[in-house]
Amino acid sequence: MIARPERQSTTTGGATTPPVVSPSPITLRWFLGLRLIVISTLFLGILLIQATSPLILPLKYFYGIILATYALSLGYLVLHLVGFSPKLQAIIQLVGDIGIVTGLVYFTGGFHSPFSFLYLAVIVAGAVIIRGGGLILAGLSAIAYGLLVDLMVFNLLPIPPNLTGIQVSPSLPRILAQLMINIVGFVLVAVLVSYLSESLRLARSRLSEEIERAQRLAAVADHVVRSVAAGIVATDLEGRVLHLNPAGQRILGLAPEARAEGLDLDEVMPLAGHTWGLLYTRARSMSSIRIEDNHRTTGLHLGLTLGPLEDEADNLVGFIISFQDLSEIEGAAARQRMQERMAAVGEMAARMAHEIKNPLAGISGSAQMLASKEGADDKTSRLLRILVDESQRLSTILDNFLDYSRPSHGSRHQCDLPVLIRDCIDLLRRSDLLRPDHDIILNLPKSLLLLGEEPLLRQMFWNLSRNALEAMPEEGTLTIRAKRRPGTMVLTFTDTGIGMSDDVRERAFEPFVSSTPGGTGLGLAVVYNVVEQHDGTIEIDSTPGTGTTVRVELPCLRLGETA
Repeated sequence: MIARPERQSTTTGGATTPPVVSPSPITLRWFLGLRLIVISTLFLGILLIQATSPLILPLKYFYGIILATYALSLGYLVLHLVGFSPKLQAIIQLVGDIGIVTGLVYFTGGFHSPFSFLYLAVIVAGAVIIRGGGLILAGLSAIAYGLLVDLMVFNLLPIPPNLTGIQVSPSLPRILAQLMINIVGFVLVAVLVSYLSESLRLARSRLSEEIERAQRLAAVADHVVRSVAAGIVATDLEGRVLHLNPAGQRILGLAPEARAEGLDLDEVMPLAGHTWGLLYTRARSMSSIRIEDNHRTTGLHLGLTLGPLEDEADNLVGFIISFQDLSEIEGAAARQRMQERMAAVGEMAARMAHEIKNPLAGISGSAQMLASKEGADDKTSRLLRILVDESQRLSTILDNFLDYSRPSHGSRHQCDLPVLIRDCIDLLRRSDLLRPDHDIILNLPKSLLLLGEEPLLRQMFWNLSRNALEAMPEEGTLTIRAKRRPGTMVLTFTDTGIGMSDDVRERAFEPFVSSTPGGTGLGLAVVYNVVEQHDGTIEIDSTPGTGTTVRVELPCLRLGETA
């Protein structure tokens, strides 16, 4: 049977005392080893005395005590190995030690024995090993010692043969005084050692609590620094990096395994318009400094806050810098503004489309009827055909408006993007958009799964491909690539067409913004809506006269995952 440690907790005067716990196995092993060392030392001393004495001394009783101690120690070891209760093991060992000491006192003179002080060693051990055990062991020691003296004084216990000739019956007052001195000594030692032992336990418990609290605080601080989205770097007074959090490594483009510690901050984060030495000087006299600057190497637009790093005594020991990639923040703000504008335009589009489409259908139908009647001259027929064509073009614009403003149907299922893209390209090859000098290159994996709305995805691929072909009115190449990344897929549509100016590129996703002659400016607006509805991102990289690359990133299903 393996017993579990017994724990109790008491509160005295508002202070929580440490819980009562059974002796640890290590403590019991130390106690057992110390006993063996003491008894072995005694045994060697007796052998040395016997070897140096010309007489044969009556030491057989000492040998008996030593053998009994070794035998008990062997029994204690067996109890320890079988997993006996640690608290019971300690009690059994201490009671056994009182028996050993009592036997030693008996064979060395009883009342006159010089070894009665060994009771104090047992009491001290009890007070240290078992909480509150000092007084109990003091009482047991007093009973054992008093009973032994009484039995020997009143001749109820025979005097050992090796003590023949020694008077063991002193006067009663002396016996009482001796017993009182020993008992009082036992109790005082028990109280003193118990107090010291309890103070030590309390101090150890408080120290353990403080260490645990400090470790928790350090862990929380480390988690906070690792979890924040902003970069945080700490340096010493010379500007050498002490710590750089993962967000800072990501913003600065450092590999996760790269070690920035020990490097000069100007090597890790060089600034184009500021010198770190001057910033440190300013930070010594100010609580914090806020600046914006570009990374000298990568060109990142950074926002930085530099402040002093102080220890517990408010001594300056270094500097702490928090920084963010402002281009990410500015991009997010631009996307938010774009969403707001497009939401407003979408609402307007839906209302306009419904208001215009019905009368437009009447106009187009009437014009077709007039054009079909006989007797109209050529001029009238041509004007009626223009009216019908323009009505159809306006109807197409309104249909695009409706596609742009139509909300998601919410019906999503597993889609294989390479299949959808190939279907779209097959339709393009059969349409008038594809000219003989147009070339389409597909670099697609065998399968790339996405949870989405298939009609919207087909519309997105059609618009992107059509825009690319319209940007190459004479000739050119459209390259479509797709590849998997952890948790996402990346699609790129690259053409060699007329490209976009910076102004058109920045407003490309807004309705009615087009870089191609005759374009409605709704194709990319619809694409943007589809990407947003599928929790993706879209970017455009374009150079006038060279071509355009549209990059779409969408969340994909993991390998083996089903919708």
